[in-house]
This record gives sequence, structure tokens and C-alpha cells, in this order.
Amino acid sequence: MTRSSRRTFLQVLAAASVHGLVRRASAAEVSVPIRLQSELIGKIAAFDRAFRARSGSTARLIVAYKDGDSARIGHQMEQALTEMPNIAGLSKTVETLAWSSPAALLAAIRGRSTALVYLSVGLEVEAPMIATALEGSDVLTVGATGAIVERGACVGFELEEGKPRIYVNLRVAKAQKVDFGAHLLSLVKLV
Repeated sequence: MTRSSRRTFLQVLAAASVHGLVRRASAAEVSVPIRLQSELIGKIAAFDRAFRARSGSTARLIVAYKDGDSARIGHQMEQALTEMPNIAGLSKTVETLAWSSPAALLAAIRGRSTALVYLSVGLEVEAPMIATALEGSDVLTVGATGAIVERGACVGFELEEGKPRIYVNLRVAKAQKVDFGAHLLSLVKLV
């Protein structure tokens, strides 16, 4: 990651705090807005040294969700990711997947090479089972909240002291063959 990319990454975080893009969430929402999460996902993917190899010429992204608020947030993320011009400099496809089981998610990932899976709110309870199912897979999992990361996603977002904070679960990152550079790890909260 170049010095200017790191500076841009830090500027996105600072702008979110200054312009009030980050707010407290109700129980059914995320604390870091979806648009900001999608921008951060793009930056985080660039810090994963395995992302390009995992993606090939086009990065396949899956947004997994449950019913209700989880679906609403999942579809918002699908739209935000679709509107991004690229991810880590690569073209992308974005798909949604209604939650049924860890085995179904694994089958979807293995069915077509998948670079990234976004886990919407409501999947906190399933996160440990997802982590177990995806162990050894080559995929970056991103949770809508820090709680999902603490329970089994690789990366997630939470509001701390009015600022967006990126959470990284190193155990899960290693199990999912995600290779973050030291620059990113110096900017995040490790869980």
C-alpha cells in the first residue's frame, strides 16, 4: 500500500467524523453508515495482499443477510458496493444471498470463486459457525458490526468515541488466508 493510499484511507475516516457521517445506531442498525462501510471495504481490500490473487480479473462479492432489518441493511450494502467504480482497483460483481446455513454460504463461495463476503446485522449468532465452515477457504469476511468480528468475521466496523473504528480478527484472517499488511494492522483494533 502506498503512502498516498494510506493517507486517503485516513482522510476517509477523518471526513466521516468531521462531517457527522457516523452516528449512534439503534439496535436494528449499524453504527457506521453503510456508504462509509463500503468505502472502508474498498480500502481494506487493497490492504489484503491476497485479494487480487483471490479475485482474478473480477472480484465477486456476496452480501449475506437474514430477514427484516438484516435484509434492509444487506440490500443497502449491495447497492453501495454496486455503485463503487471498483474494489482494490478491480472490476466486481455483487450478489446477495439470503441466509440459510453455513454450508449453503460455503457452497456459494466455492461454486464460483468469491473474494469477499459481507455479513449483515442479525448474523452475530451464526458468526462462529460461519468462521468454522469457512476455515481454510480463501475469502475475506466483513461483518456489519464489531460484534460479528468478535464472533467470527475477519473485519468489521463500530463507532468508538464518535469515530469509526475498524475491527480485525487476526485468528479468522489467518484461517481464511487473508494477508493484511502491517500498515492496516497499525490502524485497527485487533480482537
